[in-house]
Amino acid sequence: MLSSLLERITGKDDLERVACKEDPQKLNVYLQTRRLLFPKRPRRMLDANVFTQEELLALLEEDARDLASDELELWILDVDGQKRLPAFSSEKKLQTFAARVSQDLNKVFGAGYVEVLMSDVVQGADVDFIDLNLFSERSWEIGVR
Repeated sequence: MLSSLLERITGKDDLERVACKEDPQKLNVYLQTRRLLFPKRPRRMLDANVFTQEELLALLEEDARDLASDELELWILDVDGQKRLPAFSSEKKLQTFAARVSQDLNKVFGAGYVEVLMSDVVQGADVDFIDLNLFSERSWEIGVR
């Protein structure tokens, strides 16, 4: 309740308020208890101009069913030779990311995610950086050692 009120007043969610303090130690401690949303790798990228609206909808529904499965393949981006894993503090911020990628690539895709602690993901993923709230008004880069 207090958290959502603070978000309405400040425009920042709980994670963003901690990250804005620019104290890596406090952020690290907070991230040990705060679950984040990590996008699953889309099954395929579709050119909307190639399909009818009905065909496109059917393909996206099929992809959504696949993404809802327990199978986990994180969407790790390769940017300038670095492996970057986007992570989000809310579904809204994840949707902003998906919309921006869709726009930039001029493709549509089914979007899915998994909600877990960052420490659980880092152990099993080969990444250089985690990008927190990528394409949001404010984002953070977290190096993984």
